[in-house]
Amino acid sequence: MKIQEKMKRDWDRRAEADPYYWVAATQEADLESYHASAEKDCSHFMEGLKSALNDQIGGALLDLGCGIGRMTAPLAIHFERTVGVDVSPIMIEQAQNLHSAISNLEFMVNSGADLSTLTDQSFRVICSYSVLPHLPPDVVQAYFSEFGRILELGGVIRYQFWVGPKHHPEDHDTLGIHVYEENEVTQLHKIAGLEEVSREEIDYFDPILKLQPVWINARKVSSNSQTISDLEQDLNREVTSELSDEERRLEYDLMLHLALRYEAQDRRPEAEGILERASQVDRKRPEAYLHWAELRIGQDDVKGALMLLEELTTQCPHLPQGWLLRAQVALGEDRYLEANELLKPVTQLGLADDSPEMDMYRSLKREVTTGHLASMKSKHQRKKKKTKKGRS
Repeated sequence: MKIQEKMKRDWDRRAEADPYYWVAATQEADLESYHASAEKDCSHFMEGLKSALNDQIGGALLDLGCGIGRMTAPLAIHFERTVGVDVSPIMIEQAQNLHSAISNLEFMVNSGADLSTLTDQSFRVICSYSVLPHLPPDVVQAYFSEFGRILELGGVIRYQFWVGPKHHPEDHDTLGIHVYEENEVTQLHKIAGLEEVSREEIDYFDPILKLQPVWINARKVSSNSQTISDLEQDLNREVTSELSDEERRLEYDLMLHLALRYEAQDRRPEAEGILERASQVDRKRPEAYLHWAELRIGQDDVKGALMLLEELTTQCPHLPQGWLLRAQVALGEDRYLEANELLKPVTQLGLADDSPEMDMYRSLKREVTTGHLASMKSKHQRKKKKTKKGRS
């Protein structure tokens, strides 16, 4: 699989889950917060751009990685022509449907690594928000060579980036954040014939990277030193179709977050759909199975919950929660012998004696013993009555 093909597949999958959520930097999954975040980000974008262009706003703007047009549409009022490009056909189709009434706005699908459908020196401004840091470095280099080609002399690119101690996820990762050192930023600008004008920190602190992202303004001052053809071999490289470990973790966590948002909005069917997607992203993590099973139990769908818990104990046999919940369900249906069998694997997991799981195990074990004895006593009494009745 080529890297562009993986980018398209991954972002189509995310768009199918919920495009508003994925393009709004994981804000609340609803229209109100989607529009609020767009207004805030566009305001910050225009403030910095006016300074970089000495208040000479106008001409044509390109929004790279536009998604469904969250920022592209509100920015269109400031420019004669506005173009949004994205690697995901699903995103672009939705963008076209949402914003068809804006006459100076167009959307198009691109390959994920070049801007070959756009002519030389045809844009005064390029915008890219929360896109470039998620792309492999060779794809970012290719885009910068294209920025140098399509940006008019004196034009400005204003883009969001992470600058600090180098951090690059695996080269097929399409979601993890890449952090670039200063010399790498300088090299990217050199490729495109750009000169940095200014930068501002964005009001967000990543607790894992321990960094804030920045807006970087760079002006086109000379011809680019590298063209897309110079990178053709790198861009045609084959990559694994599998998600990287970091990519899998991030996508799974974000899916769980989205499912919880849906549940809080009383959108349970959609929450279940997202939990199903999360379980497909990583079958070895328990959270989606557990939460999905809880939703099913809450709807009195015991059979559906059991199917999920059985899958959990198959995929994660080392985790006690699946066995304990299956035993709990069996107890609720007076299947004491089955519950007892389901509790046996828990004793082999080396749980700490004071752990919550061990407390639950002991509680269920007592219920199994008490319930089984009561059941046996009841059966014995029924049998005794039947025998007495037969004699009489």
